[in-house]
Amino acid sequence: MAFSKPRRTARAAQSGRRNGAFRQSKSFSAPDEKAPASVRMASAQKEPDGASEFLFQHAVALAVSNAQLENKLDAGQPHELLVPLDYADECRVKTDAVRSFWQVHGLPAQLVREIVPSPVPRGYRATSKRRVYVARDGRLRFCMGYGAEREETLRSALEPESHNEVYAWLRKMLVSPVYRAVGRSLNFIVVRGGSERLTLILNFFHLDAAVMHKTKLLADHVRAELPQVAAMFTFLDETRSEFYLESRSAGAHPFKKLFGSEYLDLTAAGCKFLYPPSAFSQVNESILDAFLREAKKLLKPGPESTLIDLFSGYGLFAVALGDTPERVVGMDFNGPAIHAASGNALHNRPDADIEFIAAAVTPSAIENKLPPCPADLYGADEEQPEGELFILDPPRSGVRPNVIAAIAKRSPARVLNIFCSADEVPRTLKAWKHNGYSPVAVRVFDMFPGSPNVETMVLLEKTKKKQSSVVPHGKKRISSGKPRRAEKATASALKSNRAAKKAARGHKGKPAPTRTHSN
Repeated sequence: MAFSKPRRTARAAQSGRRNGAFRQSKSFSAPDEKAPASVRMASAQKEPDGASEFLFQHAVALAVSNAQLENKLDAGQPHELLVPLDYADECRVKTDAVRSFWQVHGLPAQLVREIVPSPVPRGYRATSKRRVYVARDGRLRFCMGYGAEREETLRSALEPESHNEVYAWLRKMLVSPVYRAVGRSLNFIVVRGGSERLTLILNFFHLDAAVMHKTKLLADHVRAELPQVAAMFTFLDETRSEFYLESRSAGAHPFKKLFGSEYLDLTAAGCKFLYPPSAFSQVNESILDAFLREAKKLLKPGPESTLIDLFSGYGLFAVALGDTPERVVGMDFNGPAIHAASGNALHNRPDADIEFIAAAVTPSAIENKLPPCPADLYGADEEQPEGELFILDPPRSGVRPNVIAAIAKRSPARVLNIFCSADEVPRTLKAWKHNGYSPVAVRVFDMFPGSPNVETMVLLEKTKKKQSSVVPHGKKRISSGKPRRAEKATASALKSNRAAKKAARGHKGKPAPTRTHSN
């Protein structure tokens, strides 16, 4: 199998760790009731021994082994390792893998439901790429990996046939003497979009006048012979970064349009979104409706709540969920995507209060650029009718703990943290726990069918403090009957105070008066 083993080996995990954190079974469909409480409860003080070395790919390897499906896999295709499996078997394997991964890391595996399947399990990728390199024999090759074993890959079962046709056609053109200089100057070839309207991006590490002239000639051939390609761009990245749509070099914006529209488009949750070719977008568009529907169901935005969308990109969550909250604020770094987000909000939700802040998601930005939080208006000790809701969809590397601490200071009612890497879940949930938040619901989506990866939603709420039943010396225990007269007066005063502060904020639909907050 094409899985790397943890340093303490998968065999140690299979045989069972001494502390019982991982128990071998044919299925992890339910947590082991006989396992220690540290496995079944989220309140474990620390990870089980060796858990930090147990990656999600190891959990998938064990789940495949438990299901006795190893003989069906193709070890020569690590990027689409699970493609040979029946899709129902693949979903069962991934569900078991997620549960076992959570158990090993001392997380509440009982919260993990069956994985949400993808409506299109093969040929779904809306973004694909090929690394272009010159082999030792001088021939040009297209590959999907970065390691020493660079096997040429022109076709993929996970990409639409239209993408495969583009790569096959381009390889034929780039090996010809006319376009050889173009091929030898490329980092990546990137294809974005569904099966009918594609955008082609040529990522160069070297782009002089001669190469640019040949590239324009190639663009004319693309328009004539590849009708599915609706737009074409060049992208300069002299650093040869593995981030194929991110430039690490200074200077002007590196994208240059050769022909077609400047934006890609998709439809999800009844909204149409436009986004630039450099913007991140989920690779599996077929599952987005279920993805957005479940996010709204978990967050439960109300008519008086404020939704804060961090890493908002072109506004997918902010706009799709923006019909219910009183106010929506998105934040992302200052780039083309944040400008597209404002246009998407205006087009899809013209009457909604949706705004976007162009800033990197940092503790300073959370503290200084977001609007005042309800805790500032109501007081930290008061019960808030509907507070802030946060949604985070960060890059694969996740967020820094200090960002989590800055969010927790605002005391949001609910937080939805989204992970495109399961390996980031334990570290991030540990940071949330340290800042007073615990997971209460988990949804796992098969965003990447055919590969050993999943997308995870975790809903977090404030950790409930256990009330002590010990009565201080000299004090009488209050009976569970009706509250005393003084308690009634206190409750009435708090209610009146909240009503007065709510009125001071202004009625819904009208601007709130300007307030000055002292530190």
